[in-house]
Amino acid sequence: MLRYTYLVFQLATLFELLFSVTLLILFACAYPDRFRTALWQDGGTKGWNSDPHERVYYYANYREAPPIPWLWDESSSLCYLAIAAFTVFVWIVRFNVNVFVYDAVLFALWSYSVAGQNSGDFSDTMHVSIRPWYLERGCGDALEKNRCACNVARVSYWISIFAAFWFGLRLIVTGMYRAYLLGREHELQDMLYGFSDIP
Repeated sequence: MLRYTYLVFQLATLFELLFSVTLLILFACAYPDRFRTALWQDGGTKGWNSDPHERVYYYANYREAPPIPWLWDESSSLCYLAIAAFTVFVWIVRFNVNVFVYDAVLFALWSYSVAGQNSGDFSDTMHVSIRPWYLERGCGDALEKNRCACNVARVSYWISIFAAFWFGLRLIVTGMYRAYLLGREHELQDMLYGFSDIP
């Protein structure tokens, strides 16, 4: 039983390393506004979300522009990249960290990432978008030059969902395994104390 558990642990650790590096590479490729503004403009010209060019109208008329939606804000890309980098960092130091806390923090961060990537654009009341257009419509309607950006954004979203699922599953399994070990420890202590009471 111990060899099987050790083998599963080693395979999960190797998978997690590859998965963490993949997350980091994916979000690093998308970080320096490589795709975000192109997708925003593509959806804006087709009326699927707010148009970033409308902001120029607000500035030209000395009107306050509505805040940039989190979905299209540079801070969101930086946040997702930081979560991916933190995932790799925690993988490196995972043997010195309580695994239960590690899984809980990463589950919370990736759940936040999924919620942010699925957030809407409500800055233009004429073109309200409850979800990003590329998640609802796919990439077939995107401009040819934006298809790669659309595919990367979709893959980033689905991989983030898998990351939240993976760390949530690890959190549950780790908690159950800790409870099992604690029960075994108490069972052994009860057996030892029970035998020591015999005259």
